[in-house]
Formats: sequence, C-alpha cells, structure tokens
Amino acid sequence: MASIDNNEKSNIVGGYEFLSETDANKANMDLSKIKLLESRVKVSRPKDMLAVYQKAIENKIFKTPIGWRYLIDLREKLLENGFSEEELIPIPVEVSFTRHSAFENLTVKQRIKPEKEKEKLEFKRIFPIVLDVVLVILVILMFIIAATSENDNIINYKRNVTNRYSTWDEELKEREKAVREAEKKLGIESSEGYHEDIGDE
Repeated sequence: MASIDNNEKSNIVGGYEFLSETDANKANMDLSKIKLLESRVKVSRPKDMLAVYQKAIENKIFKTPIGWRYLIDLREKLLENGFSEEELIPIPVEVSFTRHSAFENLTVKQRIKPEKEKEKLEFKRIFPIVLDVVLVILVILMFIIAATSENDNIINYKRNVTNRYSTWDEELKEREKAVREAEKKLGIESSEGYHEDIGDE
C-alpha cells in the first residue's frame, strides 16, 4: 500500500496528478523551465513577456498543463498591458480531449466492410482444416489401394510372395503326382532312387 501511495504522490506536480511517471517528469521539466524564465524575464517589460510568450509557443517548450497554465498567465498579463487578442498567438493544445470512434468517419459501406473481412478470416481459418481432412482421407485411400492391390508394393509384398510360393508349391506337387502316376502306368522305376544315387556320390 505504501508503495502505491508513494507512486501516486510522485505523479503529482504543481497541483496536477499525472497518470504516469513519464508525464510527471515532463511536468517537472516544465516547472523548471518556468522558474528559469521567471528569473530572467521582467514582468515590468511587456515586450520581454511577449517575446517569451511567442518563443515558448513557436518552439513548443511546454508539454504539460503546467506549462500551458504559465502561457495563459502570460497571455492575461499581456492583454492587461494593452496587447490585443489579434496580436497574440493562440496557445496550441496538441492533445485531443474527445475520444472519437473509428466508425464515426466511415460511410455505411465502409462500416459493413469489416464483416466481410471477418468472413474472410473465418474462411482462412476453416480452409486449412478442410484441406487437412481431405489430405488425410486421400492418404488413407492410398494405403487401402496399396494393401489390396495385386502388384507388389511395400505394404503387401510379403503376402503376395507367400501366395505365389504356395501356388507354385501346389502346382509342383500336382505335377510330381501326375509324373509318378504316369511312371507307374508305364512301369518306369521311380526317380527317387536316381536322386539318392546322385546324393551318395
């Protein structure tokens, strides 16, 4: 609590409470400039006051209400000393005190435009998701096609090779059986003995 109170007190300069420490520092700078000017300018000389007033405005010396208040005081003294409003430069206030809505200066067409941009943003957000889903479906279809394909590929090569081998094995056994039956009918000796003889050698 104490630190918050200290911060609030440190932002008070010349009776003004500033929102930030930076603004309070600017106000302190304005105060020091005012003290310097008051020590050098003689109030009895209106021409000196006019010169200070004009230079302060032209060079934008003051940045805070403290400086502006000093300029107002100078202006009032100059008016009291016979200067007219036309002779004095108006004090510029470079801060807007009214908050303007961005929509105030827009036409009806421009006001509707942000909704279209919102639709575009929504489309840009949804489109990649839809695209991802489509790509995932395509990848799944590719795997299904590859798995069920008759051609050998990385997914089904083992199954296809095994199927071919078993088919060849069955065909070979059937042929061997047919050859043996033909040998029996013709009275030819079995070739098993021949193979055994070759193996013995």
